Amino acid sequence: MSLVLDRATEDRIQRQLDRGPYAAPAELINRALDLLESENDLLARREEIAAKLQRCFDQSERGETYSPEEARAILTERRATRAAR
Repeated sequence: MSLVLDRATEDRIQRQLDRGPYAAPAELINRALDLLESENDLLARREEIAAKLQRCFDQSERGETYSPEEARAILTERRATRAAR
């Protein structure tokens, strides 16, 4: 595949190459595509995320919350479980 880029886009790519960790335009483009895919995935899950947030707000309003210590313990346990997989 070959691409024809306008001068402004070429300049943007060169600025990123000059200041970033990328050695070649292909590396920069791959990273940009990774970010675009992540953004698209996040947007596709927007309703799911909004619903989860609403459940959290509802639980909080009902007083169903954890102390900071309890929350840390739960998160630590979840991380350990994920790491063990």
